[in-house]
Amino acid sequence: MNAQQGLYENVTLIDIQLASVYYPILVDLAKHKHCLTYTELVDRAKHENPDHRVVQNAIPVSTGRRLDVVRLFTDERKLPDLTSLVISKGTGECGSFFTRHFDPVAAREQVFAFDWNTATTDFAGFVEVTEKAVKPRKKVKKPQARERMAAYYQANKSNLPANVSEYREAIIELIMEGFSDEEAYAMTLRQTS
Repeated sequence: MNAQQGLYENVTLIDIQLASVYYPILVDLAKHKHCLTYTELVDRAKHENPDHRVVQNAIPVSTGRRLDVVRLFTDERKLPDLTSLVISKGTGECGSFFTRHFDPVAAREQVFAFDWNTATTDFAGFVEVTEKAVKPRKKVKKPQARERMAAYYQANKSNLPANVSEYREAIIELIMEGFSDEEAYAMTLRQTS
């Protein structure tokens, strides 16, 4: 299994659906040499997709996961990393996961120098292939996901960061998507540390 296939292990169908909505927005930003905050990206997606339930339920705190799917797409096509255009309102820079692994300034320079009129817009084909690679998971209703999130917190709070409550909705969302409680906490905290 190559590194890209390994990245599909934690990808959900919701990640793929949201990434397919975020990708054209990011291409538009690149063409205009502009950045957006996580909240602005989610708000723009909601505005442009008023009838798309998954988009309407999106929250900024889990946007990094969806941007990872966009990065899979751009990496596979040898395109500059569009995800460098999404920044935190508080820091004015990409999230900590991005800045730990990539140089955001250099990434944005590559994005802005690229001719995006020549780039593929075939995200639909990528979605189809990626959906087949995603392991189906048993969905959980929100009340049960909340209970599981709270029970895991109570059992493990001494080992969790003090600010874990900031990521409550992202953790609940992952549990609802079928991840175990431990996976949901680990995936959310890994994205934010």
